Amino acid sequence: MYKQKKVVVTGASRGIGFAITHVLLSRGFSVHMISKDAILLKKTCARLKKYGQIDFSVVDLSSREEIKKFCVKWDEKIYGLINNAGRWAEERVDEPDKNIWDQIMRLNLDGVYFLTKGLQRWIVDKGRIVNISSQLGTGGRIGMGAYAASKHAVIGLTRCWSLELSARGILVNAVCPGWVDTESNRIEIRQWARESGLSYKQKMRQITNPLTLKRFIKPVEVANLVCFLIGVEGSGITGQIYEIK
Repeated sequence: MYKQKKVVVTGASRGIGFAITHVLLSRGFSVHMISKDAILLKKTCARLKKYGQIDFSVVDLSSREEIKKFCVKWDEKIYGLINNAGRWAEERVDEPDKNIWDQIMRLNLDGVYFLTKGLQRWIVDKGRIVNISSQLGTGGRIGMGAYAASKHAVIGLTRCWSLELSARGILVNAVCPGWVDTESNRIEIRQWARESGLSYKQKMRQITNPLTLKRFIKPVEVANLVCFLIGVEGSGITGQIYEIK
């Protein structure tokens, strides 16, 4: 059903992006991965090529110039675009400047905006765009001002684009994961545990106890929701914001 349909996935070499790529391939889509890590992209491509047609481009999505060069060279129809690449860092408004604002905004917001703007003419009528926002795109947390602001903005873009592209039947939605069980999150939590004098298990319990499901979401659970919105099951859904937590 999806054999001739190409989906571009950013931040595809690990974590949520890897899971999305894997599920898309297993459902018959072809995937073009984007990341700035050439070595990891090659390894990911080698691991996943047995599941379907896959290729990649090395692009630093925090660089407007690199995005522009990539989009100028692109010359192939796209069925779907998954804006997944992102980063986070902590900084309170009442502490010394750590210079994280521009870094986060360039990738989480500018990267999403300028890549989509550059590729939208290649997205076929009735195609799909899914933006990965965050639970912090609808709320807040101490120290996460820059990240939360960027993810709130992604939701704003989603709602605007769903209206702007509706004449072409392009569906635009956002997925907002809470805590996800990724390697980068596990590394960060181990660091927090050391700083707090807690074991890793104790720190995990501290984080997960307030959560609705008392656990982290698995990357494949996020991927399944994304693929629902990309697939025929998601037809007729646009401008919507889905929290998964």
